Amino acid sequence: MIGSTQLQCEAREIVNKSHRKQLRDSGLVPGVVYGLGRENAHISLDERTLLKLFREHGSRGILSLQLANGEPAMVLIREVQRHPISGKILHIDFLRIRMDEKLTSMVPIFVHGEEEIAKKGGVLQVGIKEVELECLPADLPDSLHADVSDLDIGDTITLSDIEIPDRVELLSEFDSMVATVLLPTMEEEEVEEVDEDEMDEDAEGIEEEGEGEEEETEE
Repeated sequence: MIGSTQLQCEAREIVNKSHRKQLRDSGLVPGVVYGLGRENAHISLDERTLLKLFREHGSRGILSLQLANGEPAMVLIREVQRHPISGKILHIDFLRIRMDEKLTSMVPIFVHGEEEIAKKGGVLQVGIKEVELECLPADLPDSLHADVSDLDIGDTITLSDIEIPDRVELLSEFDSMVATVLLPTMEEEEVEEVDEDEMDEDAEGIEEEGEGEEEETEE
């Protein structure tokens, strides 16, 4: 998704919780663009367009964002806040970037081959789901992949077993567990009810900041 996708957005003049709820009810997602020492840009985006983008490319990566004033901006999807029960997108953060400066970003790990584990009578326990990478924007992968189909009960794979692309530095711990195969056990988990208004508090903190976070880059 490196720069090949252009996303349209609209400016938001009103920045408060009730207005963000109105946007969501009308099929829009509130967001903010920050970084590179520029003033925060409060925006809204079409939810269906975002969901289509995530299905095709994942919810991490770099794209060209067409701001309301006509200014195109290369941005990194820094954070997507979702409701923990419904999965509805509540808020999205974009970080302005320069293509000639290294950045750090969290990238998802996708695990494949779970069906083979089930055939062997095992249960797959997944560990970390994201890793921190550092590289130039053009070298940033959309995701990493782990094949667990050859694992037996008792086997474990860590980040040291995952292929990292050239020119990309892994910042997460190499011995972090990605997946392990266990004997089946009976477990019950309680589902905690979550208030969407409480989830919105984190987004409100970002919305009301005068200065956006800036990415640390190498000299």
